[in-house]
Amino acid sequence: MYVHNLMEEVVIDRINHLNDQIKEINPPWFRCDCENCRMDAVTYVLNRVPPKYVVSGRGVVYTNENIKEGQVLADIDAIGLEGIRIVNSVQRPNHVTSKVKKSHNNAPIFNFPIFTGDTFDGLTFEPLTGAEITLKSNGKLVEMQDSTWPNPCTTYQTTKGTYSFWLKSIPAEKEGETKVFNFTLEISAKGYESIHYSFSLPVTAELSENSTLDSTYSYKIQDLFLFANDIENPME
Repeated sequence: MYVHNLMEEVVIDRINHLNDQIKEINPPWFRCDCENCRMDAVTYVLNRVPPKYVVSGRGVVYTNENIKEGQVLADIDAIGLEGIRIVNSVQRPNHVTSKVKKSHNNAPIFNFPIFTGDTFDGLTFEPLTGAEITLKSNGKLVEMQDSTWPNPCTTYQTTKGTYSFWLKSIPAEKEGETKVFNFTLEISAKGYESIHYSFSLPVTAELSENSTLDSTYSYKIQDLFLFANDIENPME
């Protein structure tokens, strides 16, 4: 049985369209629109939008109609533009510099899972769109493993209030060492009271750096709720 993610076709089409439009304007930050950079932007979007899998011709027609709904395309374009800007901001001549900072030895290292979470309106329980989520540790912004993953990041309607972070690996003293890391999320959105959420995660050191994305190795942060400025938070 053949399973296909229709979002791949839609995202590739939108990224190509955005690149063509940006190339005509030619802003100072736009350095390259080669195939590699375009596919980096495509990957950036696909990692952040829900897939739409189909196995039949009827499924293709039905799902295509839903995908072409205006808000879905608007969110894809917004995330796509964000991805294009980030890819261009880390662009190096001839693409000789990898976006992922790799270790060249077998020194012990702490590899972190992908952090994922969801934000909601505290009154309606609907996914929160346009929220900015910042991840910090010991009061400092946490560096990402791949520079195309932003911190802070933004939620969109298409991503249904979901956000994610891929943290940079940190050197350890020895293999098997376990350390508890403390993190703080700062969440803000227009018209809502900002909140802070703290959590801790024990991590055990390994000998090899996890420089490739593994979506099965993830840590789910508890659901977070924001309340409008004129709404009293019943949880307080």
